[in-house]
Amino acid sequence: MYHFAILALMALATVKLVDFAVDNLPGAERLRSLLTFVVAIGAVWALDYSMFAGFGVAIRDATLGVWVTGFVVAGMTVPWRALFGFLTHDKATLDESLGRPTPIRRAA
Repeated sequence: MYHFAILALMALATVKLVDFAVDNLPGAERLRSLLTFVVAIGAVWALDYSMFAGFGVAIRDATLGVWVTGFVVAGMTVPWRALFGFLTHDKATLDESLGRPTPIRRAA
């Protein structure tokens, strides 16, 4: 259970760090997705953290476990962005992970 919380909080930290970088670096808005992957994988790699070791799952290559954990952290940023968009009704501009909302058409 604690390992899931670690993954979720690392994803939250990734979201906020990428938002900070996008707000303060001109032209970084176009690279939001790439920055998300770089920050998530970099943080997991710097901590040398593998969710597989935490959950007790034996894998052959420990380095691959760290990389996959980084991708999982990057993927867990999507629910955080959706939650923030729901709570604040303010989505990040050019947020590829949430897509573009389309209006509902009236059928009758």
